[in-house]
Amino acid sequence: MPAQSRTRLYREILTPAFHRRFTQAAEFSLLFCYLTAIITGDKSSILWSWFPLGPAGIRTLLLFLSPLLVFVLRVAQLHCGIRSTVSPFHTFRRFLSRRDVLETSFCYVLSALLFSEVYIWSVPSEANLSWVLQARSWERQRLNERPIYLRSLYLGLALFQTADHLWFDYDKIKGSADKAHHGSSAEEQAQSAASPANELKSKFPKLLQRIGIISLVAAIIGPIIYSLTVRKLAWRTSLACARFLRWDIPATAELSIIPPYHITLVARSLLSGFCLLLLWQGSNLAFGVYVAQEPIKRGQPLTQDSNDPNGSLLNGLKSSKLLVKVGSFTLEGASANNLRQAFSFWELALISKGYPARRVSIFKDIDRSGGPAWSQISSECLKMIQGITTRISEHINPSSGQQASIQPGQLQSLPRIGIPPKEEPVFLKSPPPSSQREMIEGKIGSFARSYGNHPPPTNGSPIVQQSKHYLEQARTKLLTPEQQEAISPAHVKSTLDTYLIRFLRIPYISHPFRQTFARRIRSIAFGQPFSQFVSIVDAIDALTNMATASIKEDDYGKVAKDVPAILKTFTMTHQSLERLANTLQPHWTDVEFAESQRQVEDVQVTLAALRHGLAELLKAFGGFAREIGLEDKDMRTARAIAGNQMQVVKN
Repeated sequence: MPAQSRTRLYREILTPAFHRRFTQAAEFSLLFCYLTAIITGDKSSILWSWFPLGPAGIRTLLLFLSPLLVFVLRVAQLHCGIRSTVSPFHTFRRFLSRRDVLETSFCYVLSALLFSEVYIWSVPSEANLSWVLQARSWERQRLNERPIYLRSLYLGLALFQTADHLWFDYDKIKGSADKAHHGSSAEEQAQSAASPANELKSKFPKLLQRIGIISLVAAIIGPIIYSLTVRKLAWRTSLACARFLRWDIPATAELSIIPPYHITLVARSLLSGFCLLLLWQGSNLAFGVYVAQEPIKRGQPLTQDSNDPNGSLLNGLKSSKLLVKVGSFTLEGASANNLRQAFSFWELALISKGYPARRVSIFKDIDRSGGPAWSQISSECLKMIQGITTRISEHINPSSGQQASIQPGQLQSLPRIGIPPKEEPVFLKSPPPSSQREMIEGKIGSFARSYGNHPPPTNGSPIVQQSKHYLEQARTKLLTPEQQEAISPAHVKSTLDTYLIRFLRIPYISHPFRQTFARRIRSIAFGQPFSQFVSIVDAIDALTNMATASIKEDDYGKVAKDVPAILKTFTMTHQSLERLANTLQPHWTDVEFAESQRQVEDVQVTLAALRHGLAELLKAFGGFAREIGLEDKDMRTARAIAGNQMQVVKN
């Protein structure tokens, strides 16, 4: 009998899918590079200025190195869900310590340097962008400051793009709940259902408008910033490079008094800056659109081609949810597991909704290690949903969560660095010292014991009372009553609070330091460092759809036994989340809080998914509730929560 083949891991299925999407996004980016090569190239020959099998094609391949670095960066830092912190400042403090910041800066700076060299090499000689100015026969060569300015401008754009990338979290992938889910607008639903090409087409005009504004501002303020800040540094750095390459340039060459600004240089900085931003922003847009497509391959779920589709899907669902932590922050690897788990829940939600044959295969898969496939799937979904209640409980009673995390046998004592204590009876009189060392140790010990036997001065001791008396007399004689009131602790605290509130009301400047209600409730309910909101909604939908479809498709009746647990989990999660949204007190830094802000979008979407699930389950299993173990109390609570949703389901 042949040996059973190994079940493919979910990452072995997801990685090839990402490779295909990476290639599609790269093809789109290659088009940007080709257009840039035509725009920036020499126009002396009409044919060779655009013909792909000529200089234009070579420039295209060289320019493609710049967006290729962006793609490598995106692949390394992909994650699902927004960064979940209580304020932008906490986000900055947490993620600044990661190497992601250095990787992002390095990739964009290197990309800008590669683009600068290709661009300067591509432009015609009339642009006067060569490294060295051609001198007269009796003069020595001199550095050309025009390309130095352009390189400095590109590096400035790289730093801006790094900040933009990190601030707007380009590495986040939009999941199913982010893309037109549960009550989104018709426009968002149409965009989510559109093909990647159509989605890019709809987003491209806004992208061009934004790039045009940024490049225009950079071309205008670039000369000012360059002259006031980095001009001398850029000149000295370029001069050192020239001397390193053994060019015939004097080491004492000085900057000219007048910068080399000319209308042609400003125009070139505008055009080339626009092209560079187009490569970066366009590549990021294409990558984000293609990678965020549904986990579908040729009209079937990704795991359909596996030798064990259900086993591969279970492997993705069981990816680590909480990884190794240092303090309150996760180590590297969180993004990869977060990605696999999010896509596996997304695929499960799609299977539960539109693939009846695959649902039936899950219901019939009962002879599996660890239990039937449905039991393992429902267990993982319930764990994901119950995570909301667990995190809320830990927030309300933080001590209980900390005590639960400490298991017996995990504590390790510190290594001993001193002499072990003596084991002889302590009440016996010590023998007389036999050496000078023991004599010194005895004297030091006697002094320490005599000093420790004296109690410290208390508030009732004469020394303390006399000191307080002298201080009170000095304050009375030297300060007026108004001055004494001004330096009192209560007045100082009140003054500081007043200034803090004024600062927090300043628009834009104080925004990074505000702990808004929406950010706090997301971090509590959906976890950190990345929100699990998308996977939670997918888990709710998957359980709802699978349970309701099991009435006709589950021949063994396995699902009906788990319906009471699903119903109770939905009910408890809805109650906990709604109670948190109604009772969570705003932070003191949230100075612009209003009661209407309690309606946080992610929370409302989750509550709506839970109500919809309860309504569907009650409609499907309400007629034989007692037979499957549903109690009347649970039914009444579920009906009260479902409320108006029951009418929608009936209609």
